[in-house]
Amino acid sequence: MIYITENVHLLTEDFLKQTEHLLSVQRAEKIKEYSLVTDRINGTAAYLLLRYALKTEYGIVEKPVFKFCQREKPFLQDHSNIFFNLSHCKNAVACILSDTNTAIDVMDIRKVRESTIRRTCTEKERSELLASSDTDRDFIRLWTRKECYAKLDGRGLLLDFTKIDDTVTKDIHTIDFGEYILSYHSQKPFETAFVSTDKLLDF
Repeated sequence: MIYITENVHLLTEDFLKQTEHLLSVQRAEKIKEYSLVTDRINGTAAYLLLRYALKTEYGIVEKPVFKFCQREKPFLQDHSNIFFNLSHCKNAVACILSDTNTAIDVMDIRKVRESTIRRTCTEKERSELLASSDTDRDFIRLWTRKECYAKLDGRGLLLDFTKIDDTVTKDIHTIDFGEYILSYHSQKPFETAFVSTDKLLDF
């Protein structure tokens, strides 16, 4: 299942104060490392969305603690059979739960530089994007698929994105929500649930 909370950019520092007691010690320490308030809000909202998802699907109400593989991809310390991934952008925070390795990426539609296209796309992709009537949207769609694959692999931005193409992203599904695009890895389509910000406080 995919869980999405929209309009997180409308939250303020009051949200951080209201949710301090809902974070694990591990997550609270990580949130404090972020210098920008927006990053602290997004990081908190993503964690609480994960808590909501775990409660909804598995009845798990304890604060999840993460462990990390050699490639730094997070897993649940006490529930190794449950796979998850988190992502956020200005317009949304997203969480995916699965019984197999998975990944998710969400990104706002925004202006894309040609230099970015050259640096991250294959020659075929560059040609198609530069000929597109909506280059920005098509690039964001492509980028979320590449980023999703990179997160699934565990190496993230360490991968050469010009080597990630549709031959390796075939199990990645993409949804266009208008202001943002979301991609996730699964052998079958997942249902999507929208979760209001007030439900993130319901623990």
